[in-house]
Amino acid sequence: MDKELRCVDVMPESGCREVIRGKDENEVMSKAAEHARTAHDIRHMTPEIENKVREAIHDER
Repeated sequence: MDKELRCVDVMPESGCREVIRGKDENEVMSKAAEHARTAHDIRHMTPEIENKVREAIHDER
């Protein structure tokens, strides 16, 4: 089953409505890192941010 991540689940204060989808957690993580760079100017995903992202990834609805 495909996976998805809602940016607002990681950063509620951002109000970002981006939904990132991928075939597995690794693909979602890669796309999330790119989204963080381009949309939120986050150049490096710290272990804390990475953990929050991984916890927010779930099966696609």
